[in-house]
Parts: sequence; C-alpha cells; structure tokens
Amino acid sequence: MSLAEHVAYKTRQQAELLERLRANPRVELIRVAGPVQCSISQTVQGVYSKQDVPELPVEGCSRPGGCICTYEPVLKEIYP
Repeated sequence: MSLAEHVAYKTRQQAELLERLRANPRVELIRVAGPVQCSISQTVQGVYSKQDVPELPVEGCSRPGGCICTYEPVLKEIYP
C-alpha cells in the first residue's frame, strides 16, 4: 500500500469513527490522542465537544507511516 493509499484509508477510518462517536448518546465529549513525540499531534490533542473536533489524520504530520492520532470517547455514563 502506498503512502497516499494509507492516508486515504486512515482518513476514511477516522471519519467513520468520528461519525459513530457523534451519533452515540452516551458520548459526551471526544478526546483526540496522539503520540507525545509528535509535535504536530500535540497541537490538536485535547478534549472537544462533538461539534468542534478537528479532522484526523492531522494535516502536515511528518511521522513515517503517517498520522496515528485517534479519537477516544468521553462517556456521560459507563453503565445503563
């Protein structure tokens, strides 16, 4: 898989994950997490409202193999 194909795959994968998290009523906020060693990921790491989450992968990421930042849910409740 070429780097361009990998980036396209990761973009689709992250967009699908973000859509599922936004649709889930138990998810209150969304956290963006990335590796500490990546200065680009440090600029987007944090907790966001569902409407204000930045798109992943992070544009300009120079990590070999591409961006590995991800979305993590912040739940309102853990058990029903």
